[in-house]
Amino acid sequence: MVFSGIEFLLGFLPIFLVVYYVTPANFKNFVLFAGSLFFYAYGEPKYVLLLCASMITNFYFGQMLESHLKVSKKRKQKQKEIAKRERAELSRKLLYVGTISLNVTMLVLFKWAPAGIELPLGVSFYTFQIISYLTDVYRGEIKAERSFLKLGTYICMFPQLVAGPIVHYREVSGVLERPAVTSKQFDSGLKTFVWGLVMKVLLADRLSILWHELATIGYISISTPLAWMGAIGYSMQIYFDFYGYSLMAIGLGRMLGYELPINFRTPYMATSIREFYRRWHMTLGRWFTKYVYIPLGGSKKGMIRTLRNLLFVWILTSMWHGMSVNFLLWGMVLCALIMFEKLVAIDTCNAKEKVTSKTFTAVKKLFGHAYVLLVIPVTWMCFAISKTDDLLIYLGRMFGLLEGTNINPAVFSEKWEKYGVLILISAVMCTPIADKLYEKWKDRIPGMLVLTGLFWLCVWYLITMGNNPFMYFRF
Repeated sequence: MVFSGIEFLLGFLPIFLVVYYVTPANFKNFVLFAGSLFFYAYGEPKYVLLLCASMITNFYFGQMLESHLKVSKKRKQKQKEIAKRERAELSRKLLYVGTISLNVTMLVLFKWAPAGIELPLGVSFYTFQIISYLTDVYRGEIKAERSFLKLGTYICMFPQLVAGPIVHYREVSGVLERPAVTSKQFDSGLKTFVWGLVMKVLLADRLSILWHELATIGYISISTPLAWMGAIGYSMQIYFDFYGYSLMAIGLGRMLGYELPINFRTPYMATSIREFYRRWHMTLGRWFTKYVYIPLGGSKKGMIRTLRNLLFVWILTSMWHGMSVNFLLWGMVLCALIMFEKLVAIDTCNAKEKVTSKTFTAVKKLFGHAYVLLVIPVTWMCFAISKTDDLLIYLGRMFGLLEGTNINPAVFSEKWEKYGVLILISAVMCTPIADKLYEKWKDRIPGMLVLTGLFWLCVWYLITMGNNPFMYFRF
């Protein structure tokens, strides 16, 4: 079951919301927990027991970590013997390492599974949430949850279960204590959900057809302009697919009384690759920053250590997305670009020029935008094409380095006539203009009428053409 499916939109969601709203506050967690398990089991019945086992074991792991933390602190206060304190701390560290290793091992085993064994839906996302919870308990930043129902609801909450955003426990713990939904939250959440549905169905799904058509033609037989058109189309497709899902997740969470974190902030408006990935999949970026990059020393121990830490983070990021060569290549290319940006991030202007040279600032910003818009589509090809030979062919056609076979120049004109308007609309939707118009009109009657019309247009598309699974469902 996916958010952009008829069975979810006209079946599961309205029934679930009615039950959730009429249920007293004390029992809403149970309804959300049970509904989330049903949602997951509907699409992934063979792995629902894995999800349940993960929730149960990590519920007890969290309590064990907290109990060891209390013992360690008690000994530090009351015992003078250094050896006993060290043994207590070592025991706690070993327990933490063991619990994290168990979760990581499960994830790695599925990532390395032989062909034919599908990755469980959402396993990368809920495993990272579990690791963040256990780490925060270990550090003493939060208390271990004593209610399995509350922790289980946090882990398997269906709005963010299969593709994020990656939520920290403290961000939802308050609502878990006593869930409540206001009419304002429902109204805002519903509009946000519809806006995300529009991104997915009317933009991402339509752009996906172009990419499939290029694969059907064969990469060796496409012209250079068509190769760039395909790369740009795919760049927008993956953005609106994932951004649309994130908006729908935030909207659903808001309709249930939860405020889930923002996951995207107009990344294609960035002026550097570093900035792009601060704006793209922001909850994954902050996870790696808090639990990997900063513990390694971040950028405070010299440039060599900083570059080493970046390399380690991007290797893990590549592996999180997949164990195939194309994902490693994607991550290493981005890592190299970010390292380069760090090394050359020296302003050539002096302080006075920084204040007075508006022209220089504007040119620098323009150059930065052009650089991002040129580089990012190329890197997405490493993400999109899993076979190395096909990837080399596609990149060769993009840059005219590889001679094509049976190329028909008229195909570009045909595809542009078919998808050109959609690409131009998508380009505008990548800018802050779309969000500003949405915020301005969403609470006005004309805006609500447009959203209603767009919702039913999405439903019509889904009924007549079917839906495409979200691209991040199997990560």
